[in-house]
Order: sequence, then structure tokens, then C-alpha cells
Amino acid sequence: MGKVYFIEDYHRSLSLPDELITADWLVFNAPRPISGHILWQGDFRHGVFYAAIAPEGDPADEFSDREWCIKRCRENDASLVVNISKEEVLAYKVQMDAEYDLDPDEHDYAVYCASYLGKLRRNDAEG
Repeated sequence: MGKVYFIEDYHRSLSLPDELITADWLVFNAPRPISGHILWQGDFRHGVFYAAIAPEGDPADEFSDREWCIKRCRENDASLVVNISKEEVLAYKVQMDAEYDLDPDEHDYAVYCASYLGKLRRNDAEG
């Protein structure tokens, strides 16, 4: 399963519904409608269809079961949305500035966001 990375203050908002108030929900993005507990359409990343899956569904209700929803998302080419905090990118910036002896003011935030996304995608490709 692929991943879609979302960085605070770099990408446009995913327009998460207000109901998503905890970090333990899984959010998927796909090019076609997908299953989940909360569904919406938003900005194009891997597609415009989003589904949020609650930490616990009702195992007695097949369509509410967390594992069933995850399986359906995978079957429909959904990618897991991975949220990256601004603090995580800034920590990467400090690391890169030190490692390559860069002037901290030489590059703007967007350069580090793009570099960090590249690193994450390379790591995913390597397995």
C-alpha cells in the first residue's frame, strides 16, 4: 500500500471533518470512492476521495469493522495519509544544516519540505 504525505504549513489542508479529533484514526486517500467511518472529498493527492477509519469499529457490524474498512481501502488502491508535523521538518532542517554545513537562512521551509518528502519516499521504495 502506498502512502500520501501531508506536511503542516506546506500542503493545503486536507479539510479533515470536525469529527476527527484524535490521532488514532487512520485516514486513506484514493482515486475512487472508498470505505470508512467518515467519508469526504478533498484536494487531489492520490485522488480526491478520503475515508477516515475509527480506532474501534463494531465487530458485529461488517461495514463498521476497522479491519474490513482497511481491507476495502487497500482493494481500491487507497494510500495511507501520513501526517508530518512542522516540528519534524524543522528537526530535519537542523540535521541537514549541521550535516552539510549549510547556512540556516540559505533555504526556505519549502526546500526542506521537498527534501524531506524525497527522503521519505526513497525509504518507502527501499522497503
